[in-house]
Amino acid sequence: MTEAAIQLQTLCVRPGRRVTLSVEALRIGRGERVGVLGPNGAGKSTLLRCLLGMQAGVRGGVEVLGRPLNARAGGLAALRRRIGYVPQMLPAGGEMPLTVREVVAIGRTGIAGMLRPLRRDDWRIVDAWIDRLALGPLAPRGFGEISGGEQRKTLIARAMVQQPELLLLDEPTANLDLGWRERIVQVIDELCRNTPLTLVLVCHELEVLPSGCGRVVVLDGGRVVADGSPADVLSADRIASLYGPGLDILRCGGRWAVVPGEGEHA
Repeated sequence: MTEAAIQLQTLCVRPGRRVTLSVEALRIGRGERVGVLGPNGAGKSTLLRCLLGMQAGVRGGVEVLGRPLNARAGGLAALRRRIGYVPQMLPAGGEMPLTVREVVAIGRTGIAGMLRPLRRDDWRIVDAWIDRLALGPLAPRGFGEISGGEQRKTLIARAMVQQPELLLLDEPTANLDLGWRERIVQVIDELCRNTPLTLVLVCHELEVLPSGCGRVVVLDGGRVVADGSPADVLSADRIASLYGPGLDILRCGGRWAVVPGEGEHA
């Protein structure tokens, strides 16, 4: 068994009077690529906040990259430098008066040290990821001036210049059109194939799961209701229980999609 990148034990998140996440046990090994699937309000984003040490009302054991996350653990800033994070919400254009290259470079500031200028090697890593994600022509442009899909690629590059051991993606294709959704999935699939990092992708659409994702964890009502390979977990009955009846599942080229069932076609 590989070393654990993420270990949860009797985790309960109760920031107020209502329990929003309750996980008896969940282990993700280093190098695994895991999709976390579930309907809105299932606890997916809460889970990511727990892994980042940003969630209030947490009880139980949360261990990330061999480090416990609790009020007494300390060293949270050092741990976060080992974690790349792509948030669901994008900053408004007026609040990000930086170029694409400058936004990507933010990911190196934690490595170089706050208030310290980036060195030549840092900029080499920044420019390498800009080129790798085909952002070169956009590098001098303002972040707020580019499209939503281009912004998502920029934020993925920002996370990757940290050279993280763990990458957390929260709905990375939310509010993107079909073309940009596919481009972002291709970027994630490339990371799955060509980097050794552990990847956790939160989504509610099966179409977002890249072919390199070998495991799916399903949350519903704050609890893990299924955990296994996509072929074992993604059944028509499972999808019906999450999203309602009248849906079928298609699989093609290692990807998955949900379509209306035969009785629902126009």
